[in-house]
Amino acid sequence: MKITPSTYNGAPVTGKVLYNHTGCGRAGSSCLEDIAEVFEQRAQELDSTGTLAAHLEYFWESLGAAASFTSTIQNLFQGAEAIFADLQAKVIAQIAISIASTVSNDPLTAADYAAQNAQLDALVSKGQVLLLVAHSQGSLFLNQAYDHILPSVRPNGVAAVQIAPASPTLRGPYVLANIDLVINALRIQGNSTVPANNITLPVSVTDLTGHALTGTYLDPARPARAQVINLINSGLASLAQPIPSNAVQGAFTITLTWSGLGNEDLHVYEPDGTHVYYANMRGDTGYLDANNRYGYGPEYYFASCDPAVLQTGTYQISINNFNGADNETATVQVATPYTGNFFSWQINTGSTMGLAGNVNPIPVVTVGVSKNPVTGDYTFSASSMPP
Repeated sequence: MKITPSTYNGAPVTGKVLYNHTGCGRAGSSCLEDIAEVFEQRAQELDSTGTLAAHLEYFWESLGAAASFTSTIQNLFQGAEAIFADLQAKVIAQIAISIASTVSNDPLTAADYAAQNAQLDALVSKGQVLLLVAHSQGSLFLNQAYDHILPSVRPNGVAAVQIAPASPTLRGPYVLANIDLVINALRIQGNSTVPANNITLPVSVTDLTGHALTGTYLDPARPARAQVINLINSGLASLAQPIPSNAVQGAFTITLTWSGLGNEDLHVYEPDGTHVYYANMRGDTGYLDANNRYGYGPEYYFASCDPAVLQTGTYQISINNFNGADNETATVQVATPYTGNFFSWQINTGSTMGLAGNVNPIPVVTVGVSKNPVTGDYTFSASSMPP
């Protein structure tokens, strides 16, 4: 159900879907964790001191008194009725605070933030401009992404559109239907904690919750779809032109970021065995752009677009935790100019290895490059390496 143009003002428009981890189906978790995560993220926006987010038991207690809200959630998630029955019998008294503590300190949310930040950093480094579009809880992730990338972009380099936002604050125009039972149920925390409804829609059996992205907001039979498309087109019109001519492009690009301070190093072994890293930044096929020694990254490896230089075969991507970055989460992403980021992998890089780690860095990803002998077209693939 494509709602964005392929080009705008002569520039190509490409899309990238960013996902957050879900508790549904994960061992030791439940769909209820996703709901709690929304409340924890909303609490951070409502109270920047973190006090409210640190007491997520308030959310669990509110469930016992909000029958209409629990009914809404039960309609959304299969098996939620049993979850709430167990919650009211046991969790309020004994388990609620421990579950709340687990969710409010869930490392997966931080990992999701780190992954999306890395992807945005990589795009901006290549001269791209960004239109961020989010639905429901995605608005909480959009707000974090927007605030992260705003200092890095040039004027009119980022815009946002928010659909059925579950967030108390906004970074761009939005659409929220009067029949959206889920977002309107969030007003249990106060009428001002979500935006006002700004579109009236008839109820439809395609989505009785009035909340689904495709079932309600992109339903061709109702006017929200046209409003969403108008907001997206306005967002595109507000953006500056991308500047690919001034941005570094590679046949493929490797991006390394990490989750804190300290020095992580990107190592690339080219198919002919050339070892590209901070002490040998130019290989036979590609080169490293910089050696980030202070924290977070990014570091990039750019493979040449010249067919006479680009080697086919397997490139091994590795990481050395050189100094001051114990147990950081590193993110490695693989991208091409035509597909954008098509592979991402995260790994804990363990303890500092120093110079010894240059000899045997941690293998993370392999990138395969093959060439069609008839057409001359290149194909790129990537996969994670076993620890």
